[in-house]
Amino acid sequence: MEFLKAFIPMLIMVIIILLVYNALKIFVFDNIKVNKWVILVIAAVIFAVPNIIWSGKIVGVWQYLHMGVFLIFFLWFMDLIGLYGKGAKKKPKVETRNGVIKAKAKPNRIKDGSMEVISAKSKTRKKK
Repeated sequence: MEFLKAFIPMLIMVIIILLVYNALKIFVFDNIKVNKWVILVIAAVIFAVPNIIWSGKIVGVWQYLHMGVFLIFFLWFMDLIGLYGKGAKKKPKVETRNGVIKAKAKPNRIKDGSMEVISAKSKTRKKK
């Protein structure tokens, strides 16, 4: 019975955290471009600072709120590094060629017997 009294609040907290994280991911996190290491540092600070400031045990709703905020930032970091296969994929660079496309000379295309020559002086065509 003691196990259920401890397990049920944790299970409810996990379900609520995952629902909140998925909602934030859809509406907020996909629109924000942040360095992944900044998110990890924020998560570490959220995890460590309350334990240092309050030497006693955090009790009540603050315990769940503290762990919930930490887990949301940590899950966001995991999503940014690409753990779930969706986030942080590198987009392949598309090469663009700047310049003019020139036709190559084809030396064997013109045969000796079928060539016409235009003289620059008289602008008349002579058949060779």
